[in-house]
Amino acid sequence: MDITTTRTLDPEIIASLVLRGDLSGLDEKQSVAYYNYRCAQVGIDPSAKPFDILILNGKRILYANASATQQLSKTHGLSVAIINRERIEAIYVVTARVTGPDGRSTENQGAVDLAHQQGEKLANSIMKATTKAIRRTVLAHCGLGMLDETEVETIPGAVVGSIHVPTVPTVSAVMDRPFKVNLPSDNASPSRVHSSFDHPQEWIGGVFEIVGRIASSTKLGHEEKNAKLAAFFLSNREAFNRLRSYDKADFLGRIAAFKAEAAWATAAQDDVIEVQTEEVSA
Repeated sequence: MDITTTRTLDPEIIASLVLRGDLSGLDEKQSVAYYNYRCAQVGIDPSAKPFDILILNGKRILYANASATQQLSKTHGLSVAIINRERIEAIYVVTARVTGPDGRSTENQGAVDLAHQQGEKLANSIMKATTKAIRRTVLAHCGLGMLDETEVETIPGAVVGSIHVPTVPTVSAVMDRPFKVNLPSDNASPSRVHSSFDHPQEWIGGVFEIVGRIASSTKLGHEEKNAKLAAFFLSNREAFNRLRSYDKADFLGRIAAFKAEAAWATAAQDDVIEVQTEEVSA
């Protein structure tokens, strides 16, 4: 699997991260795979090098640099507002609020020590508190539990390193491959692209990965699963129609095997498959 686009991790990498709590047990290839995985999880471009490495007490830890928060804000359509500034003795505290298109908001703070500072140095520290607040809030809003570079600068004994990330396709290029797996929208807007592939068999694998997720959901009843599967198959009919005859036969064979295993997969799914079967024989 192409490590530049993977959304899963090799079990050996997971085991090393869990046992060691950092990246020190990973070789170069595994480190790059983990780097790209973290980028894929939040939809940012690894070639812009959004993360660097903090080396401290023998541990290697990813942290976010300015590129990470800039990409996250643009990719997720985030808006930022400074909602409070205050000085508590020598500590200057800035509170930021980040809001996404869905209306969800997150607040966080950035603080700096202003003791014995004046002039340009004082002004720079005040601006740094604002930057720290914004970046920490963006990272928190996007679920990235990692340090920001403005925090790394204040850690005694810390050494900054980097991971050599090979040149990779941009996120837009990766998502624009010929065979796209679409997810249906919950409203009137068009389906959105979940992943894309160069080859039909890869696309079929991507489709059935989603089918498996729906089927294994513990939060959905059988009727809801059927509805979601029907909507999912309909949103991917265009790619299905472009398959060669033997790839279509493979796809429908997998559908039949899935239906035989999942007795609840009935009405809504049958309607979709009947339409698709007619197209194969036409």
